[in-house]
Amino acid sequence: MKKNVSYLCGAALFLGAALLNQTVQAQLNLTGDKYTQDFNAISNGIPIGWSVRLNATATNLGTNANFPTAAKTWTDTTGEFGNCASTVANAGTNFIGNESTTLQGNCTNRALAIRQTGSFGDPGAAFVLQITNTLGLSNLTFSVHLCTLRTNGYTTIWTNQYAVGNSPGSFTTLGSYTNSNTFGATTQTYNLGADANNTSSNVWIRIVALAPATGSGSRATFGIDNFTLTWATNGVPAGLPHITGLILTNGNVQIDFTGDTGDSPSAFALQCVGRCADSFGDTGATITQTSPGHFRAVGAMNGSQQFYRIKR
Repeated sequence: MKKNVSYLCGAALFLGAALLNQTVQAQLNLTGDKYTQDFNAISNGIPIGWSVRLNATATNLGTNANFPTAAKTWTDTTGEFGNCASTVANAGTNFIGNESTTLQGNCTNRALAIRQTGSFGDPGAAFVLQITNTLGLSNLTFSVHLCTLRTNGYTTIWTNQYAVGNSPGSFTTLGSYTNSNTFGATTQTYNLGADANNTSSNVWIRIVALAPATGSGSRATFGIDNFTLTWATNGVPAGLPHITGLILTNGNVQIDFTGDTGDSPSAFALQCVGRCADSFGDTGATITQTSPGHFRAVGAMNGSQQFYRIKR
């Protein structure tokens, strides 16, 4: 009996590549081992994958909001999302919060920001990143600078969350930040849960004001900057069948393979052929799940020489 694991994996990867090319422009496709976004080009529009939203709740992403691309000052009282100078000047010297309108406008280090008001974004404002999928990726970790750009009498709690699913109705909270009464930035770092690993579904990361601001007077100007997302690469895209072992036992062939963690055994079929020039046919093998994302097919050998593949 012969096995041709590299052929089987190659066939699966070819199919996966064809499917992954069907993407939506607004979603972010992860490549390499890191994604960074400094928002310095937001005068040209919000980066791919990002959106600013209103009316977000604990169970809803909210609705897409308008983003004016023109530079906005920290003290501007108009309720809107905006393109603000960040907390560090062009030469690397930290701003202190009283810089002139001209200096702010000339600063090339930008932040994706919002000025909340009683009728705009309080509560329900959100900065949202939509990732197409995380096939072949695990251990996703992100860090972000949360910037208080204008202090006022009200304070807002900004909650850091993620969700898995193309239309999520629930979110996992990773932590929160209350905008400071001091101008400046703080860095927060979070690990996404295991459900965000190796998934063919969208993964969402958001920074959202779920509760009304508290205090009196005016709301603060708040922004995000220097977002970094890192991950580990698993080698073979998850969700695509990948044979990990093949043995003979009691006259049968036993093949272990991996799939997506959300798959059931009925998603797969074991096929075989005696010669590569012939057509593959189903073997009628029994397929069971040994653990989430891991499966075992057991069936008759169907001949002294067989090539096997997993069909999904």
